[in-house]
Amino acid sequence: MISDTSPSPSATGRALRVLIVEDETLISLFLQGVLRDLGHSISGIAPSFRTALAVAAGTPSDLAIVDVGLAGDGGDGIDTAAALWDRYGIRSLLMTGATFAEFADRIQAARPLGLLTKPYTEADVEKALNGAIDRLTSAPLI
Repeated sequence: MISDTSPSPSATGRALRVLIVEDETLISLFLQGVLRDLGHSISGIAPSFRTALAVAAGTPSDLAIVDVGLAGDGGDGIDTAAALWDRYGIRSLLMTGATFAEFADRIQAARPLGLLTKPYTEADVEKALNGAIDRLTSAPLI
């Protein structure tokens, strides 16, 4: 777990505290770099459902970026995103290398703010984050 709670201004005007829920180290490292380059801070890194909930319980986060394909210990990424919302009010961006159509029947429970299809670029992450910020600041979270 990494905690960096000193947000700096981002190009969007709002720095986010982002929880990364990803079980592949290289992807997690890539996301950390992109998020920091965009002026956001990392509230934690979690490779699994249970770790994500433990981090969320102890560290404030504005948003989680969650890999749909998490393995083991309590649930996949959709279960994780849904639990983060239900228990802590943390909304998520979901990412996967599969098609989101495969998860259409379950994805609503996660209430995602956006979707990232792997492989993605820094520009894709920035676009998804900007969309998430717009949704966070303009829509009620009911």
